[in-house]
Amino acid sequence: MRLLLVGHDAGGTVPPLIAIGQAAVDAGHDVMVLGQPSMRARAEAVGARFTVFSELGDYRRDVPLEHQPDPGVAAIAGATVGVDLRRAADEVEADVIVVDANLGGALAAAESLPQPSAVLLHSMYATFVATWFADLWPFLADGINASRAVFGLDPVDGWAAAFARHDLLVSVVPEAFEAPVPTLPETRQSFGFLVPRAPAGAPAATFPPGDGPTALVSLSTTHQQHEPLLGRIVAALAETDVRALVTTGGHLDTASLRVPPNVVLADFVPHQSVLPAADVVVTHAGLGTVAAALAAGVPLVCTPIARDQHLNTERVEALGVGIGCPDGAPAAITPGIDRVLGDPAFGARAAGLASESRAAGGAPAVVDSLAALDGR
Repeated sequence: MRLLLVGHDAGGTVPPLIAIGQAAVDAGHDVMVLGQPSMRARAEAVGARFTVFSELGDYRRDVPLEHQPDPGVAAIAGATVGVDLRRAADEVEADVIVVDANLGGALAAAESLPQPSAVLLHSMYATFVATWFADLWPFLADGINASRAVFGLDPVDGWAAAFARHDLLVSVVPEAFEAPVPTLPETRQSFGFLVPRAPAGAPAATFPPGDGPTALVSLSTTHQQHEPLLGRIVAALAETDVRALVTTGGHLDTASLRVPPNVVLADFVPHQSVLPAADVVVTHAGLGTVAAALAAGVPLVCTPIARDQHLNTERVEALGVGIGCPDGAPAAITPGIDRVLGDPAFGARAAGLASESRAAGGAPAVVDSLAALDGR
């Protein structure tokens, strides 16, 4: 199978795409990734070929995505990414095309081609039809429908309709984690959490020495003005006996931060390389971090900021695999960590969800389903 994967680098959009690419290469398929320049190293590290969007450069790392309307709208609603998709599909002679759910113009281009196509739902289906991204549809509809017209397609009235003509909707969460919605399309299929393996030669950062429990702290890899929250979490950790590894994503001026002896700071650490030794994860509840933690059976303390993070936190609490601290205050974070660590039921339920996720097959099962589309 010659597989074309199309995505953009909006934080949690990348891990499931890379996981699928990794599994496809493992299975002997020919994989091409089309994306922004910042995705090249991760794609090539798993053995995929890479080609870049012609006009969509990298997002600025020091500015929230919501404050970058020009590249954001070009990615989500623009026709040029769709033209790039058609060019890449010809170049690789793609048998199957997978497109990130955010990319309305690319979805339209894939729909207009004869090859089977899949939508990668990097967030829960409810995000696109009931909450955050559904709320953005009125602001994006005209641009998306203009792009659909470029590819000879009729207009649509929402994300569900934009997905409807594709052969498969790839969910990136287990069935139990999916937020309830009135109707799920028959083409949506759950494969569990889609988390790539840690890259070879991953950084050796680890937890501080000692005997206390361990916490991995990971907030957004995209900028969400979350430096104060990260500082409050570090302050809260100083009041515990937890040994914490805090990843800053390169967003924190560490020189201005008082780092207690039970905390180690690192810019980036592949989650999969340290989660086996973690007892709890403290996070903004982006789905990339939530998926990595729960795929490893590690319970969570969630401090949501925006986007889909409040919905993710609701599901974490509903399943009893962690708790939410929405205000992110040290007075809530410290007892929150103590509560999750002090009650083994949180860990047991997280381990059960990890087992359910593995049973769904993960990225290798996605690749099998894509290969079945190719052979239909």
